[in-house]
This record gives sequence, structure tokens and C-alpha cells, in this order.
Amino acid sequence: MEFQQIRYFLAVAELHNFTRAAERCNVAQPSLSQQIKKLENELGGPLFHRLGRKVVLTEQGELLEPSARRILLEHDNAIDRLGDSFSRGGTVAFGATLTIAPYLIPGLLEKIGNERVLELRIEENFTEKLLEKVRAGTLDFAIMSSPVDEPDLLVKVIGKESFVAVMPRGHRLMDQQEVGLSDILAEPFLELSHIHCAGQQINEICNMNAGVKNTVFLSSQIETIRRLVREKQGVTILPRMAVRSADDELGVKEISGAKLEREITLVQHPDRYLTKSARGLIELLEEFALDYTAE
Repeated sequence: MEFQQIRYFLAVAELHNFTRAAERCNVAQPSLSQQIKKLENELGGPLFHRLGRKVVLTEQGELLEPSARRILLEHDNAIDRLGDSFSRGGTVAFGATLTIAPYLIPGLLEKIGNERVLELRIEENFTEKLLEKVRAGTLDFAIMSSPVDEPDLLVKVIGKESFVAVMPRGHRLMDQQEVGLSDILAEPFLELSHIHCAGQQINEICNMNAGVKNTVFLSSQIETIRRLVREKQGVTILPRMAVRSADDELGVKEISGAKLEREITLVQHPDRYLTKSARGLIELLEEFALDYTAE
């Protein structure tokens, strides 16, 4: 059993498709299939059910998968430890969710500056996908919002930020001393989709505190919602980081009478070895996120 075969096996197991697995591994699909077949012959039987374009693990494949992940993780950890011993900058791979990455990451990169010696590989994706990649060891860590109920992973809160009401600059609610949830939800409401953790959190808070929303538009993109607010198509609730930059067409108000906030969390695999570069980046990120969300 070779390490490359293990990588191919795990890619197919995750993607359920030989072609997509080959693309991820940067290898020709026939070569990947040949290596998988060679591994199956060595182990004594099929690891996958070939169901047309989709493949799923056999019982034996399911037995192999957790062991294969541990073997590959230890292999990668050994390489990273050796890299540290030779004082190599190396690559740090991390991810962030779609409602955090566009706002937090640019400021973090600016803080790091252009003189960094390490190479960064950053992935923007949904929470579930990032958790899968942290488990698989393909990401050193990921940044997302709570709640993150994953007992097998290390979860650390690195900052908290509020949700705020966002409306056109001249909206009548801007003249009120206090704006409550009921005030916002009585207006045409531009809602962030529940495919995002932030959207789920906003929805749960609204349901607990104010009842029915007058939703006129549901979007998976914060920038779409921001543009619709500028066009005076409604009001919304967004994470504060999404409206930190100056915008003369948007009005932002704190929401009274309800606790609307989210925790920014850092998630990592408990057994993944982190290089000095990765540990240093995490320390910088924790400091930056705390200051960023406190502003």
C-alpha cells in the first residue's frame, strides 16, 4: 500500500467519483483508476461499488477509510515536523466561511504584510465542507461562526460580533432613538439564506424574539442584499463585519431589546501537527480577530 494510493482512495471516497477525484489529485483519471485497482488487488477485493458515474464504499472500504485517514495524517505530520526542523517557511492552508472570509481575510492579509515568507492557501467554503477538510487533514484550521458542535475537533472562540440592522441612509427608522426587531421585520425584509450559519442564527433569533418576518427577498449573497438595500428595496440584518467599511448609501443601527451576536471560532484537528508558521499565523489571527470584532 503506497501513500499515493491512499490519497487516491480517500479522494474517491469523499467525492464518490473517479473523474473528480483525479482532478483533485492532479492526475489522469485512468492512472488513478489503475492505482485504485492495484490497491484492491493487493488487499484482496473491491473497495468501491461502481454504480455508473457514482461510486460508494464497500463494507471493506468503510473499514479501511478511518485507518487510511490516520496513516495519511501521520505521514503529513512527519513531513511538517521535518520541515520545521529545517526552519522552512512552508505552506499554511486554512479556510473560512462565506460570511466571514470576504471581510476578515483581507484585513488579516494586510496585517501580515508583503514580507511574509510562508505561502498561504486559503479556501472560502460552507461550514460543512470546511469541517470535512479539517477532519481529512487538508486544512490546518478553519474559521467559522458558532455553534460548532463537533466533539472530535478542537473549537476555540476567538471573537464575538453583533448583528446590526441595515437600511437605506434616509430610511425613517434611522430617525428613531431605538430600533427593535419588530420594527425591522415589519418592513420589507431582505433575508440572508439559511445555507449560511449566519442566516440560520438570524432566523432563529428573529423567530424567538419577534415572530413572522416580512421577507421579500432571500439571497445567499451578502453583497446582493447590500445592493438591494442601497436601491431602497428593503431592510436587513447582517453581521457587523459586513458593513464595517464606509458606505454613504447604507444606514446601520444597533438592535435593541434582543441579544443578536455570533461567535467567531477557530476549528482544528486535535491530531494534526501544526508547523511553526501555522502556529504563528493562528496567534496573529486570534489577536487580529479579537481586535477586529471588538471595533
